[in-house]
Amino acid sequence: MSPRGDHGAVPAELPVFAAFFTAEYPRVVHSLMRAGATYEEAEDAAQDAMQELLRNWPGCKSPAGWVRKVAWHAYCKKAERNRRRLALESRSARLSGPASPDRAEPDEHEKVLEILRGLPPRQGQVLALHLDGYSAQETAELLSVKASTVRSNLRHAIATLRSLLDNYEGQEGGPRVRKG
Repeated sequence: MSPRGDHGAVPAELPVFAAFFTAEYPRVVHSLMRAGATYEEAEDAAQDAMQELLRNWPGCKSPAGWVRKVAWHAYCKKAERNRRRLALESRSARLSGPASPDRAEPDEHEKVLEILRGLPPRQGQVLALHLDGYSAQETAELLSVKASTVRSNLRHAIATLRSLLDNYEGQEGGPRVRKG
């Protein structure tokens, strides 16, 4: 076994990583949830990213941004697989007949997540980082794009959310949100 052990970090650096993990893990989870991930999906992606970061810890120059980027990619990869699976299940259910009348309506939290999932992935990512307090320039550096691209994605995300919320409010039983 190497002096780095199986995990990659030098043992003397583990307390520094542990402090980073304690501070950043909940932030990464909440950031992914703001982008539309469920709590479980966000936790899985954040854990995977933190494990990968531990292996790369000694050489990582910007761990907060790096771990968010890796977590985002992990979430998107899994979310895409889930979307495909759900689409197949939905198509299969439609082919098998009408839905049962006792099927419960999703709660408000699920409806909000559904609306957030309606955003294109890059818009969801930019919105989540914006809500985490990252500036357009910081987000641009994390995502390796121009700041103007970040601002454009954020503007489109907000417009898309407004449209999705307007459609949701127009549905029977949707919440009435005061615009202003």
